[in-house]
Amino acid sequence: MSASRSYSAGAVFQRLVRAIGIVVIFSVVGPLTMAALISLIAVAFGAVLLQMFLALIELDAMRTMVSVAVWLLAFVTVLASLLPSIVAGLIFALAAVYGGINMIWMAWLAAAIAVAGFVAFGMFVVPSESSAVILPDVRSVRQAVTLSAMLGVLAIVPAGLCWWLAKPLHRASIAP
Repeated sequence: MSASRSYSAGAVFQRLVRAIGIVVIFSVVGPLTMAALISLIAVAFGAVLLQMFLALIELDAMRTMVSVAVWLLAFVTVLASLLPSIVAGLIFALAAVYGGINMIWMAWLAAAIAVAGFVAFGMFVVPSESSAVILPDVRSVRQAVTLSAMLGVLAIVPAGLCWWLAKPLHRASIAP
């Protein structure tokens, strides 16, 4: 990052558009990658058990139900990870475009902060049964720390992919 920064209207607008682009990338790619990762983990761990279960009962109709369940899991994962992805994108965009910190560790840190904030929010806010808000049901600090750590580790892959896809936006320089 250069010592002199242009504050012309065009440069300010370009930085704002770059930041919005980064947030959009994080809010689209992040949830989709997280859904693919969770579905892959569920299928990988459940495939052996499912094959044994299907061989034992010999119900081919279960294959359709399992397929629908995996798609439903992916859809709910996209919905649940949308808000933390937007927040992570916003944190990273501010750090990269306005602060000049555009390293991959900053994307990981932004994702970890968003996940921890999302879990902490779930400690204090309990949505009603008719609410469309998806928050984790956290009942203790230990459970919050454990959940934040697990989700933070899972968020490494989506945050890294978002960082890589947003490279042209956060590494761009604006001529003075």
